[in-house]
Amino acid sequence: MKKDKYAGEYKNYGLAGAGALILILGILWWGFFAPAGTVFQLYDRDRDQVVLSVPVKAGDRFSLEIEHSFEHIPWYEYYTVTEDFQFNLDAIAVAGYGAGIPAEMDVPTHIEDGLVWMEEINSVFPAFSWITSNQYMKVFTLNDKEIFDFRSLPDASRIRGEIIKKRGYFSDV
Repeated sequence: MKKDKYAGEYKNYGLAGAGALILILGILWWGFFAPAGTVFQLYDRDRDQVVLSVPVKAGDRFSLEIEHSFEHIPWYEYYTVTEDFQFNLDAIAVAGYGAGIPAEMDVPTHIEDGLVWMEEINSVFPAFSWITSNQYMKVFTLNDKEIFDFRSLPDASRIRGEIIKKRGYFSDV
């Protein structure tokens, strides 16, 4: 029986081709389908534009600083990112009473440094939808670091804030 002297070479080409195919498929999966984390995005619905995109994870803390439009007093809202990537309203702190300020909430309430604190609210929001005010909406923070100043937007901007699970390291979403 005669051995084909090229049989070994063809086998090596086949292994190299299979390896290259596996490598290409792996890169495609990693680039376009692999879980790539989560980001919080602020999206301007009028201009069809993302105005902020930052990585987030469960347990991160957001806070929003606004000024009450009528009473012109500070108002703060505090949120925690839940395990299923929604926003849990933990607390509100406001420097006043009346005119749209919650008073009958059945949550622990106390006064500290001139602010009325309402805590353990535990109201969950899947996303934020705001019409902003460049006079009354101030800053948005993530883990005590300012990440966005709403006063940089045109007045009455329609903004949506949501957490997006990214797929693939080459894709935008």
